Amino acid sequence: MSHLMAYAFERFVFFHASAADRERVSALQILHTRLTPARTFFIHNNTEFGELMPNDLLICCGDSFSAAHRALSEAGVITALSLADFQLHAGRLLALQSSSAFGEVVLAFLPDLLKKQAMRIFSLFGFNPVAVDSSQGLLRELKHGASIVVFDQDMPALRGRVSESREKIFSLLRAERRAHRHLSVLIIKDFDQGSLFGDMTTMAKDVSNAMLSPNEFLEFIRNYLSDFHAAHATWKLRMGNATGLAHSTYTGRPSPCLGLADVKSAFQLSQDKAYHEFAHAREQMLVETQDLFVRMAVTEWMFDRRLAQEADNYQKNIIIKTELPRIFDKPLPASAPATVADEPAVTDTMFN
Repeated sequence: MSHLMAYAFERFVFFHASAADRERVSALQILHTRLTPARTFFIHNNTEFGELMPNDLLICCGDSFSAAHRALSEAGVITALSLADFQLHAGRLLALQSSSAFGEVVLAFLPDLLKKQAMRIFSLFGFNPVAVDSSQGLLRELKHGASIVVFDQDMPALRGRVSESREKIFSLLRAERRAHRHLSVLIIKDFDQGSLFGDMTTMAKDVSNAMLSPNEFLEFIRNYLSDFHAAHATWKLRMGNATGLAHSTYTGRPSPCLGLADVKSAFQLSQDKAYHEFAHAREQMLVETQDLFVRMAVTEWMFDRRLAQEADNYQKNIIIKTELPRIFDKPLPASAPATVADEPAVTDTMFN
């Protein structure tokens, strides 16, 4: 949920909204003036996921989020959350303004699903993504001043086309990087396909110093651009005092090329941040587990049957010894009732 705070959404699309959910949306429109009817849409079928725009936030009502997870993944939708989460964070999500364009991103030879996901991520973060599937198209976009290139060196969409080759693309990217040092290149490699040793002998190391799998690329670029937006917002609040994402001594306006020029360092920063968050969560879990263990031990001691039985017997023994002590004493013989013979004789004082 936290990574969604960096996006600037233009439309809010509600999926499977019931009558009660529509009433909640109407109430939210009264509370938040930015949630206007023009920015509110309702859909009911999974087939409509393909019509979602990059700057749309899908809000799943009821239990539809888990049911539509696979369809969302196939449609390349990565910005979705439940209605309860939207109600909780509506104020912060609606407070964001439309972000300005930070530059052009070229997505070269990416498979369809990854291309949809990457275009949605870069569009939401204020970049202008352009997809190309030829060396001529890549060269044309580079001449137009593209700042970031994402290149899938497996080129899965061009299987069977002999006119394009990785060596040709690598030569083009290497020449452009020498001419424009601020050009950032991300190389994607599906490690389940092809030969990793063969890929290491290519000119990829002359273009970029890191290879990322598709899943690593999506996670890395989402986290990195989120940090970039945070640094950019800090720079706007403190002119010139923001810390760069990849250069700790950088004090100017943050640029995505700073960290992406050294993909290995940027990826390492992202991994270190994720590890520190994991380590903190693990330490917190250990503390809570230890506390839970102590409380469970006390609970088990309080409700232990053997201890309860011993305490019950001990309590009974105390009651018997304190409140009923006569049952342990030797009974005394009862005195016989007085008879007439035993009674003293009555004397007549008149004749004495």
